[in-house]
Amino acid sequence: MGNHFVMSFRFDKVTAFDFGFTATGNERATNPKDGSVWIKKNLYDFGWGPENGYYKYPLPDFPQLFNLVLAGTDQCDIYGAAAIISEQYPEELLCQCEIVASDLKKRAEFKTLSEIFKLDSAVNRCPVQGKSFIEVQKDFERWKKLSEIAKKL
Repeated sequence: MGNHFVMSFRFDKVTAFDFGFTATGNERATNPKDGSVWIKKNLYDFGWGPENGYYKYPLPDFPQLFNLVLAGTDQCDIYGAAAIISEQYPEELLCQCEIVASDLKKRAEFKTLSEIFKLDSAVNRCPVQGKSFIEVQKDFERWKKLSEIAKKL
């Protein structure tokens, strides 16, 4: 169990009880050990659909989530943080990946990011709604460049 996220692996957990929590509503639960509040959330997709899970309320901000992905020691925290970043912070992720990729001393970090976020696939992960075709194309080109770097690792 992570400090910020708990999740199933291969859908082996579904209910609050499965995670060791007490349900307090449809989407909320409490950890009986410390009274912390947890919110139900579909999390990381390992390839067969988003896993069931919960995040500890309040949700960490982007810098904390990014740090969890790179320096976390618990798989639930690492993959839970990655899922939230992918969903809520794709543009910030793009910028941070570019920064890490450009620093030769951070190749190990970029490899970690590449594996977790599947950066070897040239996909525009940024939102497109409200953007011009040119803006969407620029985002895609940036992701494509990261993909090319990731494929060389």
